Amino acid sequence: MGASLPPKEANLFKLIVKSYETKQYKKGLKAADAILKKFPDHGETLSMKGLTLNCMDRKSEAYELVRQGLKNDLKSHVCWHVYGLLYRSDREYREAIKCYRNALRIDPDNIEILRDLSLLQLLKN
Repeated sequence: MGASLPPKEANLFKLIVKSYETKQYKKGLKAADAILKKFPDHGETLSMKGLTLNCMDRKSEAYELVRQGLKNDLKSHVCWHVYGLLYRSDREYREAIKCYRNALRIDPDNIEILRDLSLLQLLKN
């Protein structure tokens, strides 16, 4: 996570993830903006900012940022996983599964992605 970022920004990226997990969305956005100020095309940060905005009911912005993040880093399992989480939040399970599978192609041993994919496959059936 936080691929190709200097140590300071890599720590900020970890803060974005932690803020998302603890529902401290404003704090996460602030950290994302700090990274994007220096690295405006960082795909994983754009994706995480989008996921955070989604939780703040800013869906159209969220999808736009996540797509932009993915476009900037197609080989990132984080970007694909976040895109899947976005689709799952809108109950677009088929699209979410496609995203999770793409994430697993990049990082086949990622337990979190495997867990999310298996839960969705149960829901879909």
